[in-house]
Amino acid sequence: MSASFISFISKKLSIPVERKLFHKFSTWVGVISVALGSLAILVSLAVLGGFEKMLNENAVKFTSHIKIKGFGLRAIPDFEEKIKVLKSNLPEISNAYPILERESLISSKEFVDGIILEGVNDSFKSQVKNNIIKGEFSFSDKNSKEIIIGKKLADKLNVDLGGEVIIYTIKDYSKKDFSFPEVNKFKVKAIYETGMAQYDDLIVYVPYATAGAILKLPENYATSIEIILNDVSKVRSIQDKIETLIDYPYNFTSNFYELHSSIFAWIEIQKEPIPLVLGLISIVAIFNIITILLITIVEKTKSIAILRTLGLGRRSILQIFMMQGLKIGLKGVIIGSSIAITFSILQLNFKLIKLQGSIYFLDSVPIEINWLHYLLVFIFTLTITIIATITPALIALRIKPAQALRFK
Repeated sequence: MSASFISFISKKLSIPVERKLFHKFSTWVGVISVALGSLAILVSLAVLGGFEKMLNENAVKFTSHIKIKGFGLRAIPDFEEKIKVLKSNLPEISNAYPILERESLISSKEFVDGIILEGVNDSFKSQVKNNIIKGEFSFSDKNSKEIIIGKKLADKLNVDLGGEVIIYTIKDYSKKDFSFPEVNKFKVKAIYETGMAQYDDLIVYVPYATAGAILKLPENYATSIEIILNDVSKVRSIQDKIETLIDYPYNFTSNFYELHSSIFAWIEIQKEPIPLVLGLISIVAIFNIITILLITIVEKTKSIAILRTLGLGRRSILQIFMMQGLKIGLKGVIIGSSIAITFSILQLNFKLIKLQGSIYFLDSVPIEINWLHYLLVFIFTLTITIIATITPALIALRIKPAQALRFK
């Protein structure tokens, strides 16, 4: 039996004799259920994929891969010698630089907030330099009282380029004397914006020598050494090797996965319910399609009997109902996928849905358009649609022409 003939019969059988509105409504319920299922899965996968991609990319861009610190918040002496040892023994290291870091308070005439003050020198490498929106990532001289801050923090403080702020810094944790902090006035030299609240709202950069003077540390000391690798996938093995190359108590290491462990764990947890949600949506779609086809069988019992009497085979009857089910599934998955891709493109370009950056690390919902997801959802949807047509088709095959012709 030709496909065009099967399609013609399937189309005719789908046209109800009575209760046209009800039949049309039930058909669209089936289409919408499939569309919503496809939409929910595709958007969920796009958002989770976007979170994972953005966090991986930004964590690598704006932080080092490995951070070396001293136990008990000890400052690291002779950091240049330690960096030479690491580079000579570990060719996987592409860059290493010192940081002088200390928790501080920053204040303007309108606001006070907690920050992390970071002293950086010329060897500092970060994508923050490429995210400067005002000014330049440079200082007038190595002892200047200038800062580079994030846009979110600048907005809170209500300061712009050339604006002045006061920073209060605890000089030495080990003395446990917080009553007399170091107080300095700084001028805003540049403003950056990474899109990650953890940086834009927290990190303030100053010249390395200025930070050393504030913390009362000798010139060859650092509070941490930042390591950048050629291959991020080797971060854990290199981390272990670093701990053997540097002597205690200056070999406490952490990597960017550990730094963002809470958000990566959240992503993994969110991935767990997806198969369950997919299964529930699929069950709803299957029952809707089965119901629609059963309604068609009840209404078209005589027509099916006549076709059987005229010699239409069981296989052709099966194909007719499978084609009806596939039309519903195809419409649904096309509508759902179209809405999903439209939403994804709009979110990527216009950031329609915003997030609280202090919680999610990002200012807007990230999206990753993965065409493999669309292909898998398309195949899966059509597969469950075919499965859904089996029960009604088998019922149609059991119709006996002689009894069906007397059916009212």
